Amino acid sequence: MTPTKNQKIHWRSLDGLPNRGAVRFFPKSSSSCRVQLTVAYEIPEILAPVASALRPFMEGLLQKGLERFATFARERYSKIPLP
Repeated sequence: MTPTKNQKIHWRSLDGLPNRGAVRFFPKSSSSCRVQLTVAYEIPEILAPVASALRPFMEGLLQKGLERFATFARERYSKIPLP
């Protein structure tokens, strides 16, 4: 999906586990921002009885993804000359 420059990246899955979400950026200062992640996913019907048990696993995956993104953003930002 088309991002909103400096504000939002959003997606929806094309295959695999059906999911959609958005990452929004809210400026805090000239060199930092608050990041908000929203994710929705559908558990296949066969897994519905254990869906609540899968929640910590899914949250862990999301947390690790956010940590990788933060590392990437910090490394990328450090290579961009400031005005």
